[in-house]
Order: sequence, then C-alpha cells, then structure tokens
Amino acid sequence: PPAGPGRPPAPERTPDHTAAELYAERWMFHGPAFQGVTELTAIGDRHVRGVITAPAAPGALLDNVGQILGYWIMATRTERTVVFPVQMRRTRFHGPHPAPGTEVGCLVRITSLTDTVLEADVELTVGGRVWARIDGWQDRRFDNDPHTRPVERFPERNTLSQTQPGGWTLLHERWPDLASRELIMRNSLGGAERSEYAARPPRGRRQWLLGRIAAKDAVRQWLWQHGEGPVFPAELRVANDASGRPYVVGVHGRTLPALDVSLAHRAEAAVAIVRPHTPGPGPGIDLEEVAERDPAALRTALGADELRLLHTLSAADTGGAGGSTDLWFTRFWAAKEAVAKAEGTGFDGRPRDFTVLEAAPDGSRLLVSGRLERAYPVHCAPVRNPPALPDRDYVVAWTTGPAAADPEEDPR
Repeated sequence: PPAGPGRPPAPERTPDHTAAELYAERWMFHGPAFQGVTELTAIGDRHVRGVITAPAAPGALLDNVGQILGYWIMATRTERTVVFPVQMRRTRFHGPHPAPGTEVGCLVRITSLTDTVLEADVELTVGGRVWARIDGWQDRRFDNDPHTRPVERFPERNTLSQTQPGGWTLLHERWPDLASRELIMRNSLGGAERSEYAARPPRGRRQWLLGRIAAKDAVRQWLWQHGEGPVFPAELRVANDASGRPYVVGVHGRTLPALDVSLAHRAEAAVAIVRPHTPGPGPGIDLEEVAERDPAALRTALGADELRLLHTLSAADTGGAGGSTDLWFTRFWAAKEAVAKAEGTGFDGRPRDFTVLEAAPDGSRLLVSGRLERAYPVHCAPVRNPPALPDRDYVVAWTTGPAAADPEEDPR
C-alpha cells in the first residue's frame, strides 16, 4: 500500500543516536530554545522519521524539521555532511500551528541528492493526522571532511591544525569553495575579525584566514598543554602591531599569559608557532613553496658567501636527502625569513641583512645571522599538500630565538 501518515516508505532501522545525543554530542549546534527533536524513530536509505515536541520559540518547529533532515545526511554519508536550508518549493497547512509542547510526527523522504544539493519532501502529523506537507525542501551541501567534523561539533576542544614535531602547528585548507570557507570563517573568527576579513581584498582573504586559524590553534594547543580548559577560537583575537608583527589577545573575558607568536601562509597551507614572551627576539616561522627560481632571484636574495654555500650543498647531493638547488634556496629563504620575523621586522626589502652561515647536509638545521644577533639556529622540515589538494611541496623553517635561547638540539 502507498505510504500514509507515519507509514515508513522503505526498509528502516533504529538510528545510531538518540534525540538527546543529537544535542548533547553536538551533532546539532542549537541552543535550548531550538532543541525540539525529542525522538529519532527510524532511518532508511532514503528517509528518516522522528518526533518533534513543538517549541515555543517562533520558527523553531520548522528548524527542527531541518535538524532531522540534517541528521539523515550525517548518519548516512561521510563527506559534505554540513547542510543548510536554502528554499522550499511548496508548503501546505491543514490546521492551526501546534501549541508548544504538542508532539509532531515528522517523516522526511529524500527525493534527490547531488554533490551540492539535498532535496526532500516532508510530512508532519499531529495526533495521527497530517498537519502540514513541505515539498521540495532544499539544503545546500558544504565541503567538509573527517578532519573538520570534530571542530564543527566541539570547537572549544579541537583544532583544524595539527601540532608538528618541533612544537609548531600546520594547517591545510580543506574547504575549497567559497561557501564552505565562509562557514569555517564564522566558526573561527570573532566579530571584529570578521569585519577585518570582509574589508580585505577578495584575493587575499583565504591566506589571511588560514594564518589566523593557525595562530589561534597554536595558542590554544599551548594553553591546553599548560593545563587550560576549553577555549573557543572566538575567545582569541589575532592582531598586528605597528611593525606588522602578529600578537594574540583574549576577548570575551578570556585572559592570556604573555605569549609571542609567529605565523606564515602560502597557497593552501599555514603554519604558526607560539612561545612564552621574552624580551628581545622571539620565535619566528616561515613557509615557502619549493619552486624553480631564476638565477637573478638567487643573486638578489643571497650574498656571495651564501651563493657559494648554496652551490656547495646542492652539488654535494647525489640523490640523497639534501636536495636540489631549488630546494636548498627555498630552505635558505625560509630560514632567513624566520629570523627576520623573530627579530620583529621582516625583510623590509633587504634579505641580505640576514645571512645563512651554516647548514646541515640534510637541510634539517641552519645557522642564520640577523640584524640583532649573530646566530639563530633554524630548523627546517618538508611539508606536502595532502592528496585532495593541488600537488605542492613546501619548506617550513622555524626558530625559537638566538642560539642561547634555543632549547632544541635535535629538531626532530
């Protein structure tokens, strides 16, 4: 027989989660006034059933329908499971709006699923009788993957970046389309930072956002390692001083210890490092893509002694770990930039003010002089985009300060 009110349209099973877990485990982000789903009854390949106890908040009952539909895609798919409603083709009502506290049966039938759109028809019943039908409910699907899901659910305890050996954080952009980036942005930035983001030229927004996320993640990881409890990204604000050096402060009542932070971003990646504040040079980090360089660029960036060292190191490589001239130049440039950031100035158009003095044959450690100090140990490591992103290799270089302040004898 055809499916009628409350009748399942296809084989179904008991959902893996209860309605209470929907909110307690943050599969849904909604607060108490919009937590109206009181039962997840059944789920199938193309449908889901539940019970909504009509909330008092205006619009909450309709939102609860969207929550049940959203649960279906999270329970049946692993990618692009973040959805938001964008339109409904037709809604028909067969009675007055249920009073708060009324139990409303909800049957959602999936009619179409593409990479970008989830479409469904909805039947709502009260006391076994159809109260409303919604045809052509459309949800927009957003990019996400298993790496982003913990942050979507519990942003105060998880980061999009991963901590790396050497104590820095690495972030890869896993939200390539603009709409998905907007969601990540709103989860990561506070109100003032959102205004800064909107004011930036569109071409520079993605890297700026990556750098902000990486810096906040580095600070939060440091706080957690030192006994701090949950910290939301929006409780931190990343700003820049008059010389352009980034710093992080607490907002919304959050007080931070004195910390020094450095960040860098390139293409689809960003890195950051944080250390307790010390007078004088602090930590510095840089990220550069390995690419073919014009010989004139090498002569502009490096002094005569550096050029000789560069050619000696690359000529000594016979297919081992040292690498090509392009890789060695990228290490030199990133290491010099890391020291320039540690001194708080950047290159300021004069990269030869910073000099690579020595380098380990495998490129993992360099010694660089700056404007303020003679010797900064700089550690280098390779970074590569994950398979889903463009094929790209980078070098990350970081220093925790001048030689006397560097605690890392072995960067690994």
